[in-house]
Amino acid sequence: MMKASAAVDRESLYGNLNEGILAERLPAFRRNLERNLPLIRRCGGLSGVVEEFRGRHVCIVGAGPSLEKSVGDLKKYQHRGELAIIAVDMALLPLSRFGVRPGYVISCETVPVDFFGGVDTRSMRLLAFSCMSPANLGRWKGEISFYNWMIQGPPYDELWERAGRDLGFVATGNIVTTQAVALALGCGVRSILMMGNDLAFFRRYYARGTAVHAAEIRRADRFRTVERIEFDAIRARRDYELRRGEKLFYTSHQFLAAKTWLEELLASQGTPVYDCSDPGVSERHVKKTGARGYFSLLDRRRPGRRHT
Repeated sequence: MMKASAAVDRESLYGNLNEGILAERLPAFRRNLERNLPLIRRCGGLSGVVEEFRGRHVCIVGAGPSLEKSVGDLKKYQHRGELAIIAVDMALLPLSRFGVRPGYVISCETVPVDFFGGVDTRSMRLLAFSCMSPANLGRWKGEISFYNWMIQGPPYDELWERAGRDLGFVATGNIVTTQAVALALGCGVRSILMMGNDLAFFRRYYARGTAVHAAEIRRADRFRTVERIEFDAIRARRDYELRRGEKLFYTSHQFLAAKTWLEELLASQGTPVYDCSDPGVSERHVKKTGARGYFSLLDRRRPGRRHT
């Protein structure tokens, strides 16, 4: 196990992940895209979404365990007109359990996972990767806007030509949270708060109530508890150590690549970005704050009237 603070060959880290994506998922990308084409032609891309985000504060909600300590404040402020909430797919079920209804959910999952089961999504918009799982799309009841990944060259070019380049492109950074951040930054937002975007783990990998947690409960029995199943999953992903003060966390190749990518992205732009995740992104690149501290900033500003 390596220390994440040690020198990391970023090009190799990114390259290995991209090669892994292609090796594992390219057939699924092609298969999913063909099945999604009628819906893509009917729903279209991101052109209308850009204006919905412009000038607003955006809260991007991941499914890390730290979500649980912040969700109460998010629930209090969720109806503010100047605030847009983008939930990653895995975060929708725990948010719904706590009474939070995001306006937007983003997903790039290519295999069937019941992220949306039991949630009334009719008033939400799904921001959907063009090659995502058609089974997951079939469970969605609200509006959908599709996008492609901002990766060029073969074999991706043939996918984007088939999907339609007019959908719009979003930088990927290897996980869905990084795609949400890249999308928000490209829409002229006033600020971003990252919540539950932990990018590392200790005793738990996801917040309670996610689809993964529900699957662990179904698999558990008296010989193998939920806690044991979760511990084994965490142990298998402990590729690096990450220290924050006196706290020790572990992270995976994928999470480390996403963290590194995000920090490079945030270092080159001027939009205020706040983070209440634990440990999340380095404080060198974001303003660390609690959710309550961030939302109190909205109370100090007089929002202009929003026309719909």
